[in-house]
Amino acid sequence: MRVKKYLVKNMPEAMELIKLELGPNAVILHSEKVRKGGVFGLFARPKFEVVAAVDTDLQDFPQHNSHGDPSIQAMRDELKNLRVAISQVAARPQPVPNSVPRVASLESWYQRLIDQGVAQHLAHQTIQRVANELSRWTLDNQGVLNEHLHWYLGRQLPPPVQLNLNPAGPQVFFVVGPTGVGKTTTLAKLAAKFAHTPYKKNRVLMITTDTFRVAAIPQISAFGEILGVPVEVAYTPDDLLALIKSNADKDLILIDTPGRSQRAASEVAALSDYLAAVPEKIVHLAINAGTKYEDMHQIIEAFSAMPLDGLIFTKIDETSSLGAAYSVACERALPLSYLTNGQRVPEDIEVATADYVVDLLVGPVPDGIRSTRNGNSHQTMPGVRQEVTV
Repeated sequence: MRVKKYLVKNMPEAMELIKLELGPNAVILHSEKVRKGGVFGLFARPKFEVVAAVDTDLQDFPQHNSHGDPSIQAMRDELKNLRVAISQVAARPQPVPNSVPRVASLESWYQRLIDQGVAQHLAHQTIQRVANELSRWTLDNQGVLNEHLHWYLGRQLPPPVQLNLNPAGPQVFFVVGPTGVGKTTTLAKLAAKFAHTPYKKNRVLMITTDTFRVAAIPQISAFGEILGVPVEVAYTPDDLLALIKSNADKDLILIDTPGRSQRAASEVAALSDYLAAVPEKIVHLAINAGTKYEDMHQIIEAFSAMPLDGLIFTKIDETSSLGAAYSVACERALPLSYLTNGQRVPEDIEVATADYVVDLLVGPVPDGIRSTRNGNSHQTMPGVRQEVTV
């Protein structure tokens, strides 16, 4: 790793020097405002001391040749056999709980939910509830069963939320989350969506607080130039608040943030300082839809100190199952707002309605039997026994 210290007048100057000397993959390790020069400390001018680093090319380092070591080869074989055994166990069908009626159609649906990565207790709850509400005769009717299961899966999700503009002033929208989930691209899609509506050209501003990655500012600036949306950089929480106040005429202010690992509590806490500087805001957590179920819970737990208003699941086109995302949204009772399904700006973003999420999870209801749904999975299902409290 190559590390270098810079003494500059301001942070933009530091970013230019770091990018020029260390390249776009460099990261800032530390920055501090200091006073240098003057006479005996008098008349010293404020400067910034910045420490940056970049990974050096490790390909030139000699690699230990272990092909002839029988103990290492034996370890590799053992690991290979272990992977095969784990994959075989994972592929086995999960036993249907005894409380679920032994109906072939229900057992098939239960296994389908498990295969999609839905948490076992949610899959059990769904099948059990549907079995209780439908008669044995109806359970044999695939059309009615499919329709009702889709409806109930949608009803378990919190009602979706969308970004709505506030006519009284700018709507300030933060996107936070781990590194590499696509926060900047998601913000660019939202900027394009709201800046160029068929009915009105809204005044949109993008602000980035990601001064950690050297390549972050050029990336969002390029999006802004293409979309015709202005971009600003906030190096401190005070900078951010000042930028928001000076752009009170905007309809929407989208704020990009640096990626933070759920295992780095200090980094998440530093990000919270930016959010605390803005009194009125909306905060959504972006998570890669292909993330493991347990890791999704860890991410939400790590960011739960922030006032989270909703979830954005990104890169749904890169995963074959949406069960973990569905389960976490249900269990955490956090509304979904948007799903992103590709790199195209602004096309590859969708509002996360319950119907859309369930169709992605288990496939759409076949044509001809969707008549009881009108796009709102939180309404009462016609023709089903309802629980009444007297």
